[in-house]
Amino acid sequence: MAYERVARLTELPAGRGLCVRAGGLEIGLYRVGERVYAMANACPHAGYPLHEGELEDRVIYCAGHGWPYDVETGHPPDAVGGEPLPRYPVDVRDGDVWIDVASPLD
Repeated sequence: MAYERVARLTELPAGRGLCVRAGGLEIGLYRVGERVYAMANACPHAGYPLHEGELEDRVIYCAGHGWPYDVETGHPPDAVGGEPLPRYPVDVRDGDVWIDVASPLD
């Protein structure tokens, strides 16, 4: 695994995401309680940046059309099957957020 430092934990805003770049990809970071999730930042519906939407619990709502995505699973909350948005492993070390874009989660 090739983790890359992308942000300080204190930079992640409450109720929204933070856009970072890693490995040439645009990734949205989301803090839910003590956990941090990393997911592709573009809504597959129309390409809007997901990090600009509203985060409620584990669900980010696209600012463009309101489509919801669970930041833990990458799926819409009520979806059955289908392909999730790409998600990436996250490690928080000494207040720094590290992600591994070379090893997407299944």
